[in-house]
Amino acid sequence: MRAGVVFNPVKLSRDELAPQVETAQPLEWSEPVWFETDPDDGGEAAVRAALDAEIDLLIVAGGDGTVRIAADLITGTTVPLAIIPAGTGNLLARNLGIDVTSLRTAMRTAFEGEEREIDLGELELESSDGTRSRHAFAVMVGFGLDAEMIEATDEELKKKVGWLAYVDAAGRVIASLDKVRVQVRMDSRRTVRQTVNTMVIGNCGTVTNGIVLLPDAAIDDGLLDIALIRPRGARGWLQVAGYITRNNLLVTKLLRRRGHLGKQRTGAALGYGQAKETVARLLEPRAVQVDGDVVGDAVALRATIREDALVVRVPKKRAGRGPAV
Repeated sequence: MRAGVVFNPVKLSRDELAPQVETAQPLEWSEPVWFETDPDDGGEAAVRAALDAEIDLLIVAGGDGTVRIAADLITGTTVPLAIIPAGTGNLLARNLGIDVTSLRTAMRTAFEGEEREIDLGELELESSDGTRSRHAFAVMVGFGLDAEMIEATDEELKKKVGWLAYVDAAGRVIASLDKVRVQVRMDSRRTVRQTVNTMVIGNCGTVTNGIVLLPDAAIDDGLLDIALIRPRGARGWLQVAGYITRNNLLVTKLLRRRGHLGKQRTGAALGYGQAKETVARLLEPRAVQVDGDVVGDAVALRATIREDALVVRVPKKRAGRGPAV
């Protein structure tokens, strides 16, 4: 048995990772093979090289972008994916209950954790000139506040204060966020026309710093969860904030985990839905983010779900439980 380690040297060096791998991997395993990511391709070449090496476990140490690329490329193989969180958001790791604060614990999960099958989303975008592009996603995609916030985030500030840089960016863009007319169809249901600030499509529901945005989302339910944020003025934004605050109360999380709460209710400022396929067409182009990376502007998008597409290593105590409270 042998592991392949794909690592982003900007996030974690081989010197930092090697002692943890040596300590955590079983004695009977062979020496791991190492692959450094290239910023020009986001780590795609490194992941492909690791899979070509006929490994038995792919360990990815990096941010959400590197993890997303690895998740896309590893589907269709029998190799499980282990995540060593090394980014700002570490969104997929959070939703799987992987420790984002301890390199040692995350590495032990890589070798000793249980295997869990999860879904993977697929997004097709159409730009204003008709060009189309495809992007896999493990967590969330969308346009509006999340995409504009990511674009406005100061990278130097993010290096210093981490996720708090997103709060700073959100405060700067929320007042100037433009509404857009959008046509949305979920599965074979009728097309809905609305004016929104933000649309989020998620494979799972927890975002930066453990905040629950899509409370009904489950990473292995074969469904996408959709949120349409459509506040009217300051009062509408207060309603949105109220929804999110209630969903993040400890008692709410515990009741939902134990199955005592029904589906999230839709209100005037925030609408929810679930579907296997979601198609949206915008009257004007908007920037779109995929798992925390802005990938370009689009006038139309189509999101689908690939059920049980990916096998990941998760902590034994949280296997099948979803994200940590």
